[in-house]
Amino acid sequence: MNLISKIGGALSFVANHPVNRGRKFRAVAEYGFIQLAARFSPGDVCVEFPNNTRLLISPHMKGAAHFISPRLCEFEEMAFTMHFLRPDELFADVGANIGAFSVLAGGVAGARVKAFEPSPDTFEMLVRNLRLNGLHDRAKAIPAAVGRSVGETSFSAGLGAENHVTPESAAKNSPKVKVTTLDCEFAGDFPDLLKVDVEGFESEVFAGATNTLRQPRLRAIIVERNNSGTRYHFDEERLHRQIRESGFIPCRYDPFGRKLTQVDDQTLGNIIYVRNMAATNACLQTAPAFTLGNLTV
Repeated sequence: MNLISKIGGALSFVANHPVNRGRKFRAVAEYGFIQLAARFSPGDVCVEFPNNTRLLISPHMKGAAHFISPRLCEFEEMAFTMHFLRPDELFADVGANIGAFSVLAGGVAGARVKAFEPSPDTFEMLVRNLRLNGLHDRAKAIPAAVGRSVGETSFSAGLGAENHVTPESAAKNSPKVKVTTLDCEFAGDFPDLLKVDVEGFESEVFAGATNTLRQPRLRAIIVERNNSGTRYHFDEERLHRQIRESGFIPCRYDPFGRKLTQVDDQTLGNIIYVRNMAATNACLQTAPAFTLGNLTV
């Protein structure tokens, strides 16, 4: 993708984002200003998040600007997280990055949180965001990658939101990080909602989650599916079948209508998998609304 196409795509995304309903031109102007200001900001930026939560962002971190504008960048999945979870349920955030989903789960929905982030710099920002929102009593940040077995692996550095487990062919000079498994971490206390966004390493995460996947308490999963697993020679279609065979239905979410609809098995992007669509839709319908500025959903 050339630079002009990339800029055009970004501006279209911002203009048509649900957060910017009724303010497209202003939103595009704000986005341009933010992109420019971020490059000259001497320090971190604190932005408003739903229901009086906040998110601390390093504007120099690659991929961080979309948390500044439009903030709820993964709108359907973020809204689902806030509408689905209830106080004291457990949210597992695998690939937590700076903690956007964890803040929404803990600070807005009132859930307990276990967040996994292996990058040392990003982990520090994750911890700061949990502390900023007063979540130290119900959120635990774990400085580790998640995979099929406990150990260590090579991990990239300096790529911000795009940091990832380094393939063996390029791992020679990459720093090492600890690896844990979901089955080890959740023995006896399983999550109600699991989010996995690990830049193509999803197949290894689920390879270490056999017991977790079969637990009835795990009622929903959010997984990024964009063929980035090819860097590890993983078959993402096979992973999708594994999740389906564990009893989950792939869906999209309409936050304004509070309704899930099933998608076909070839759909890419962020997929919301649920065990029971009727029960989940009923749960979503009764959730409290969240607010962000003039937006109430």
